[in-house]
Amino acid sequence: MSGAPIRAKLGGWLLAFAAVLAQAVHADADGPARATPDDRSEHIKVGVYVLDFGPLTSDGRPLSLAQGWNDPIALQAQYQADVATASGGIVAQHLVRVSMIPAYPVKADGFRFTDATYHGCLGDSTPSYCGELIDYGAVLNTVFDARLGSACEALRRGRVDEVWLWGGPWFGYLEQRLVSPQTLCSRIRRPFEVMGFSYERGVPEMLHDLGHRAEALVQAGIGFSLWDRFDGQRTRYAQDFACPPTPDATHPEVDPAAAHAGNVHFPPNAYCHYQYDRDFPVLSDADDWANFPDLTGRQTIVNASTWGSTQQGYLVWWLGRFPRHTGETAGVENDWWRYVFLADP
Repeated sequence: MSGAPIRAKLGGWLLAFAAVLAQAVHADADGPARATPDDRSEHIKVGVYVLDFGPLTSDGRPLSLAQGWNDPIALQAQYQADVATASGGIVAQHLVRVSMIPAYPVKADGFRFTDATYHGCLGDSTPSYCGELIDYGAVLNTVFDARLGSACEALRRGRVDEVWLWGGPWFGYLEQRLVSPQTLCSRIRRPFEVMGFSYERGVPEMLHDLGHRAEALVQAGIGFSLWDRFDGQRTRYAQDFACPPTPDATHPEVDPAAAHAGNVHFPPNAYCHYQYDRDFPVLSDADDWANFPDLTGRQTIVNASTWGSTQQGYLVWWLGRFPRHTGETAGVENDWWRYVFLADP
């Protein structure tokens, strides 16, 4: 089925947009829409231990600088600010300690890059060791800071709540990993998150990682039925990553009269992965989730201009649609950020 018949059917409906434009909520052209006002009684403080693996090159420079990649310090600051904005100030991430480690992290089979093997992977990633994951248990249980102890010890003592890893491509990090109690850290009786960030990338990818973490944890907390009312695009994750110039049978057009908030890969108006800059307008109930659990069914018109036509702008906007009030309803937290950051009841 081609996209042309679908667009023809939508013609009359799109004309009706003119009647409701005055009520539509749009962002300024140079930035994403602000999140709705926060609930001032909600505060989630997150202590972070950062393990920054920055091997030194032969001339003594950190790998990220030698390769012309990004500065983790600047990326962290912007990421923290974006999460604070998206959560309406509810979430405050504090860097308790940053350990600068001038070495490559150990991988799952004990392999550790040399400069030669690492730079070889940058040119040819076919050797099996390029794609191997780190040994998370070894990294988390190694003491990189004598005062704080290992990451596991810092978590056990309540000094921090989660761990961030910095490194380059092929270092072997997952975007995010939820660690079960008494597994990698045998004395930790609660789950915790380990984020894997790359200084080859930027803040959009950091928010992307957080977004997938949020999807998994919120879905587990509220169930798929409620999540799909918020998301509306989850089934599209099964689509391939091709993006035809117009919708087709395997990448069907969205319903422009009944869109929701979307997800990390699919904005509410997207018919294929990563379509953050599509101008196609849809009526969405995304903003109504600020009223959760007392949803009204109110819709507003959204498209790429709503979030500034960028991945970063979209993810700040999307995370900003999460409900964030105190209390719970029918066993579901009214503040979904409590799921994302594993906040105590």
